[in-house]
Amino acid sequence: MKRFIKRLIFFFAFPIVILLVGYIIALKKVNSYHPEKNITICYIGDSHIQKAIDDKLIPNSKNFGKSAEQYLHSYYKIKLLLKDNPQIKKIFLGFSYHNLSAYSDEFTDGEKTAFVGTKYFFLLPAKEQFKMLKSAKENRNILLKNLVKELVNSNLKKPKDLEFIGFYQNKFNNSKADVKSINKRVRQHFYKDNKIIPFSQKNIYYLKKIIELCKEKNLELTIINSPLHPIYKSKIPAKYTNYYMEFCKKNQLNVLDLSEMKLAEDCYIFDGDHVSAKGSEIVTKHFQKLISSQN
Repeated sequence: MKRFIKRLIFFFAFPIVILLVGYIIALKKVNSYHPEKNITICYIGDSHIQKAIDDKLIPNSKNFGKSAEQYLHSYYKIKLLLKDNPQIKKIFLGFSYHNLSAYSDEFTDGEKTAFVGTKYFFLLPAKEQFKMLKSAKENRNILLKNLVKELVNSNLKKPKDLEFIGFYQNKFNNSKADVKSINKRVRQHFYKDNKIIPFSQKNIYYLKKIIELCKEKNLELTIINSPLHPIYKSKIPAKYTNYYMEFCKKNQLNVLDLSEMKLAEDCYIFDGDHVSAKGSEIVTKHFQKLISSQN
């Protein structure tokens, strides 16, 4: 009987020990990431900045944008980038009207956390990890499955190859804006049951923390409001555009507003909310001229 009990304890204890060791290694691996020493400019944000700024065209810069990234994720990513990397002098942060919407909370506290938030799990402090584990009620099995996947990836891959790091990507080579898709995107971002979605308090909170962090580290922070199709922008609720302007003014943010940049239809993808590969090249060259003129 005693031998059976010992075997039973070993049977359950062994995988727990393996997971714990893997967890510790993953934490160390993530926190050991360092950008290349020539990188002085960083682009941070979601798919809008990921698709808009081609860092290959701008020397000494790196696009760390990642699809569906929220400011909770961006804040801890910036903290990691600034650790022992004094060569970083400028942060360009994607900030548009949709980032204010509580629609964003789905990626940190809601159903989509299982698909997006798990990529950042080992970057986050323990309190945020526990919040994530409790968040995905309907997708708990998917969340746990994806966490195991990230655990394995974080143990096997080099730090620079971890998915949460982000990179420039735009594979939309033959696309153009579509009115139906634009309308659907606007509804997704700003409306639920025909009512305007409230602001995301969590995104606003971490956006303020990013601003404070950059001030504390004496970093130059610039906001990029990436290009939007005129139809998309015309349908954004005034509640959002007004709050956006008030927020930027109140926090004395340096803003590069490209949201009304004149672009051809094929410079956008179908949703009118992102630029295409062609649009990215035009936007990046225009952006480079703007920042060069400011130096």
